[in-house]
Amino acid sequence: MGDYSLLDVRLVEPALLAFLQGENLHGYGLLDKLEDLGLGAINPSVIYRILRNYEEIGLVQSTWDEEKTQGPPRRVYTLTLEGQEALVRAADSLAKTSNRINNILQQIKT
Repeated sequence: MGDYSLLDVRLVEPALLAFLQGENLHGYGLLDKLEDLGLGAINPSVIYRILRNYEEIGLVQSTWDEEKTQGPPRRVYTLTLEGQEALVRAADSLAKTSNRINNILQQIKT
């Protein structure tokens, strides 16, 4: 985990769903978006494990990118209807967690 807290690592889960809400992406595209959040140094194997788990439970689906690239074919991930529903629940949970964090920070500042 390096310099990341357990909370930071857990934020990757809803972040992946949020990224896929707007567009279909391959793993490297998702890693780039995590970089923008300051979470880019999380081990890619963690990201791919989450994506595999999400696919197993139906939150995302993947297809092989058929475009000819210089590297091996890449999986492209798409958010499913179940994934969209999970994202709505995650947003509610994140809002509640944010409130709890703010309450704790207020206690620290006093």
